[in-house]
Amino acid sequence: MPTEIGDLRIELFDPARHDRAGFACGVGRLDNYLKLSAKKQQTDDMTRVYVAVEDSQAIILGYHAISLGMMNADELARRPRGAPDDGELLILFLGQVAVSISAQGRGIGSILMHHVFEKACRIAEEAGCFAIMLDVMSDGGQEAFKRRQGWYADFGFQPFASTPARMFMTMKQVRAIVGEPAKAG
Repeated sequence: MPTEIGDLRIELFDPARHDRAGFACGVGRLDNYLKLSAKKQQTDDMTRVYVAVEDSQAIILGYHAISLGMMNADELARRPRGAPDDGELLILFLGQVAVSISAQGRGIGSILMHHVFEKACRIAEEAGCFAIMLDVMSDGGQEAFKRRQGWYADFGFQPFASTPARMFMTMKQVRAIVGEPAKAG
């Protein structure tokens, strides 16, 4: 799935250009993150926020936030062959994915996820990356949590046995989704 469809584009968040004030996805924490925290975290190199906008428009239809992190190989059902002795594996952490209420149902969430997959492939190529990891938000109760968890599972994310709210997908799985060949070992 391409990350630019028709007039829709995924761009690096630019607080001076993109209008975040009116963004509302129905989850207060995600709305507030974009309005209150995204600019500072991006400026301080803690994360990168990418927004979905229509060409030459400033209204944000959706966004995702990514950063780098580590996961312990011992948390996996099987420790990957060749994992470092300390067990620390580099990952791309997906902090948030949100789509404005007015744009929900148009596939923008899936386009944003594919953009995350493309970024992960580039990072893996340049610096190494074992997986994408995320924490499923529990805001809105158990039904909302299960719906979110199912949405990520539909892409291929798997929960950690010890922490079902934490999910991951290996780069081998990501490359299969974006159609990149597996890396030779």
